[in-house]
Amino acid sequence: MKFKKEVKRHCPYCKKHTSHKVKQEKNRGKNKTHTMSRGSRLRIRLRGGDRGFGNKGKISAGAMTKWKRFNKKRTKKTDLRYLCSECRKSHIQKSGFRAGKMQFE
Repeated sequence: MKFKKEVKRHCPYCKKHTSHKVKQEKNRGKNKTHTMSRGSRLRIRLRGGDRGFGNKGKISAGAMTKWKRFNKKRTKKTDLRYLCSECRKSHIQKSGFRAGKMQFE
């Protein structure tokens, strides 16, 4: 999707419409956390998913990215940051939209 490098938007700090530079950040969602950390294993145990003998293939099964999932979403939501040209403060968009490829022009 084509997107402008500079857009005019409302700045919550200046409280007026100013031109903003647009930058895309790397979207780090909940799936990027450490799935095999001690806390994650503890949560599995507390949920009652680790009873009996062995680990039922849950803890030793690799990270979430390696499991085959059907109907997986093909794209990620955008994570745009807007930098105000007047006060030089940055703010984020309220909700992202799905786009396969972002191209700034």
